[in-house]
Amino acid sequence: MVSGEADFLVEIAVPDLAAYEQVLLDEVLAIGPVRDVGSTFAIRTVLSRGPLPVDHRRLGG
Repeated sequence: MVSGEADFLVEIAVPDLAAYEQVLLDEVLAIGPVRDVGSTFAIRTVLSRGPLPVDHRRLGG
């Protein structure tokens, strides 16, 4: 939970915009009480601490 206009901040790492769209439509907007979603994307990496330890599960599973 965060302060300000948003109630929650969710950070996700996806390989491309198609995967982001799938998560947004199939997972986030499928949650009944969710009424509004805003997105912010990184344009450039300033500091990289290496790859994220992402579990390569199938989306939705």
